[in-house]
Amino acid sequence: MKIAAAVTAAALLTPAVVRAAEGWKNRAELSYTRTSGNTETEALAGTLETGLDAGTHRFAATATGLYGKTESEPTASRWSAEGRYERLLTERLFGFVSVGYLKDTFSGYDARLEVGPGVGYDVVKSEAHELKARLGVLWNYDNFAAGPEASDTYASGKAAADYEWRISDTVTFQQALDYSISFDDTDVYFLNSTSGLVVALAGNLSLGLSYTVNYQNALPAPDAEHVDTKFLTSLVVDF
Repeated sequence: MKIAAAVTAAALLTPAVVRAAEGWKNRAELSYTRTSGNTETEALAGTLETGLDAGTHRFAATATGLYGKTESEPTASRWSAEGRYERLLTERLFGFVSVGYLKDTFSGYDARLEVGPGVGYDVVKSEAHELKARLGVLWNYDNFAAGPEASDTYASGKAAADYEWRISDTVTFQQALDYSISFDDTDVYFLNSTSGLVVALAGNLSLGLSYTVNYQNALPAPDAEHVDTKFLTSLVVDF
């Protein structure tokens, strides 16, 4: 519950200058589940997003956290943050610089860091549909939680796509997909997909449903899994 309070406080205490700045869009999501009986389980997930579209210049940042436990044993702990600055070169073509961080010890990583430039294109921009595609070249640093190697550095290529369909005034479908592969070892690649539905409830409150799949081909530790999945039902606040 302490994490829940921290996420809620972060949303409420976001500086007024950011909330009021023209063009900024901010979103907070919080999901908490608890079951009891033969097995007691608890899971908490939170997301904070902010973005700015100032015409030629665009910025987006996201921070997420997931923690779960069964009885007194942790079963999930995943924390990530990413930011991206985009500059339009033509009406639809843009260049960008991005940075990302991940800590997921259950998947075998004490830390994963990636940073680098790329180009993107606004494939579709309409009232109902938006599709954005990106290609980037990244420098990666992986610090392993277990296994024979302590860390690794390498260059990689990354392709990503973000799609949004505003089905109605109250319902929006979102899909994010990315694939990255090491230039040094093609067995080292990652695939991530998140599908989500946001349904407006009242005012700035919405209900969010999302399903995420994270796949890693080369396992950093013997007890790590190739695939992680999660399904979340969240309270969403736009501000």
